[in-house]
Amino acid sequence: MNATWRTEQLRRLNQTMKAIEILAEQPDLAVIYQGKAWVYRDLLELSVRIFRLAQQEGYDVQAFEVWFAKDAELFARYGLEWRVG
Repeated sequence: MNATWRTEQLRRLNQTMKAIEILAEQPDLAVIYQGKAWVYRDLLELSVRIFRLAQQEGYDVQAFEVWFAKDAELFARYGLEWRVG
């Protein structure tokens, strides 16, 4: 994947994240966005995708790593594993 594609993908993912961010405060909701029903697990998965792309682009992702370490149990409850690197 080239850097231009990753940058565009990050932009689109960030836009989606902003549209569904209410799920962070109200995880029992579902949000309809772009013809899809988004749930809390989708928000977490999207966070991991953004992290991975940002890491590949050389962005500082330390804040995400701290957040994930703090909430690793929550991610595990939704079947998401954390592997740095």
